[in-house]
Amino acid sequence: MNCFFITGTDTNVGKTIACRAIIQSLQQAEVQVVGYKPVACGVEDPVYSDVKIENESDYSSENNPDVLTLISSTKENVTYQDVNSYSFSNTMPMLTTEVQRIDIDKINHDLACLFKKYRSVVVEGSYGWLTPINQEYTFASWAESHRMPVILVVGIKQGCINHALLTAQAIRQSGLQLQGWIANRINPGLSHYSEIIRFLSDKIDAPLIGKIPYIHKPEEQELGQYITGIEHLVRMIE
Repeated sequence: MNCFFITGTDTNVGKTIACRAIIQSLQQAEVQVVGYKPVACGVEDPVYSDVKIENESDYSSENNPDVLTLISSTKENVTYQDVNSYSFSNTMPMLTTEVQRIDIDKINHDLACLFKKYRSVVVEGSYGWLTPINQEYTFASWAESHRMPVILVVGIKQGCINHALLTAQAIRQSGLQLQGWIANRINPGLSHYSEIIRFLSDKIDAPLIGKIPYIHKPEEQELGQYITGIEHLVRMIE
């Protein structure tokens, strides 16, 4: 299975940006690749949270910024529904009645369709490693069911060392292969950035395959050059 599951130490640590960087880097190595985000959540909840919006569609809208970034990152001609199975306006549909609409068989089918058409698929989770998909699966258990190799995105900020080491440990305990990790600088003013990178490199039992600097509007930028361990990824899919 020529895919990678991209997880993060938290939300807003740059999983989508890391996916963009990986996709662009693989394309520079002449690998046909697309992104896939099974469940896309809203950016923020409505001001009046007690207002219930009935929506029977799998797509509350087709404008989720993460999904749109995955589409713009690949050279392949993909549609919104090709690379996303569910989009919600709710920020945490997994914890509401909307979770009943999330069918793991649909997600598996959509992923299988991508495997048939493209050489590699970069799969982006939502939130962190143990976040639920529905009432039966977490992203961790779903990735495990497909035996996906994992890449961990660490948003370099205060507290990231604990989050990174705990997440790496949980991935290892699941039996999946942690193929590498990516440092994403989300706080340009953070002290001891280099020391944090050095410490995590010593403690995480997987190679550091990329360092993404703090960049204005990274979703619009060329990021492939920041993935320095591309040969490691290419060998996995050959």
